[in-house]
Amino acid sequence: MKNRNGLVAFALLGLAVGTAAYYLLATEDGKKTLDKANSGIKDLTKSLKDISKKESKRAAKLAAKSKEELEKLTAKAKDVSKDVIDKMSSKASNWAQKASEAANDITHQAEDIADKAKSEISKA
Repeated sequence: MKNRNGLVAFALLGLAVGTAAYYLLATEDGKKTLDKANSGIKDLTKSLKDISKKESKRAAKLAAKSKEELEKLTAKAKDVSKDVIDKMSSKASNWAQKASEAANDITHQAEDIADKAKSEISKA
């Protein structure tokens, strides 16, 4: 019984497919309908190709612009870091110069004090 139901369903499906094929291929209305469907599919395919080309170009432009912006930011970061290093180096050099001058002043003062002390000792 189960095989009969499957066989009947298969036969009905085959009949439906055959009828649709006959309608689309053998009748004038069917041929017109099939031509419209083919034309619609061709138009859809063409539209999809056009859209994908257009969007591909947009994506490429966006990628190029992003790369350019990244390069600009990288260059700017390098310039800023170089400026900071130059300023810090200059400040460190100034501080070292001031420390050296202060050390020289202290040395001179110590020498002056030592000379005065020697002079006082020799006077005594």
